[in-house]
Amino acid sequence: MRIITGSLKGRTIPFTARKGSVRLTGAMLKEAVFAMLGPALAESTFVDFCAGSGQMGFEASSRGAAVLFNEPDRRRFGQIKSLVRQWRLADVELFSEKAQVLMDRLAEENRTFDTIYLDPPYDATFEKGPLSLALIEKLGALGLLAADGRLFAQVQKRLELPSEAGELELLRQRHYGDTVLGIYAPRPGDG
Repeated sequence: MRIITGSLKGRTIPFTARKGSVRLTGAMLKEAVFAMLGPALAESTFVDFCAGSGQMGFEASSRGAAVLFNEPDRRRFGQIKSLVRQWRLADVELFSEKAQVLMDRLAEENRTFDTIYLDPPYDATFEKGPLSLALIEKLGALGLLAADGRLFAQVQKRLELPSEAGELELLRQRHYGDTVLGIYAPRPGDG
């Protein structure tokens, strides 16, 4: 996986796909997300609560965003941490916690972010439902998204995204193969 553009352009994120390994975000979807964010990404805040290989966060960092990576899997977290050190990245925070736990802590600290990227493992569950939908609902209740921010939620095509989740409303959704990308924003007057 290569970084598309910015200060890290052309650098490779080492990754070996194998059974049970992390699922990668497709190139078309990744390019679409960063095209939507455009130059406003520079000097903004970007959080990836389920970083996996780190590809979305590294791309955001390459484009000038302050990035918070969270990856609960210790091995993958170690790989992200190693690359952050090796590439001498500034404005990076690293966490290795369950997304829902970190969300609560960040809310207690009254933190907000300009962009939140959410792509938990498709088969992960929370309280007998898909983890991705539970995390969208949690984000809508906690107010972690800045008033003019965007939440990008990557989910399986078979799931129906909620049109509203707490203070968030679904602006649009786009289909990329077996993946749907939902784009949320705070409702006007909320946040």
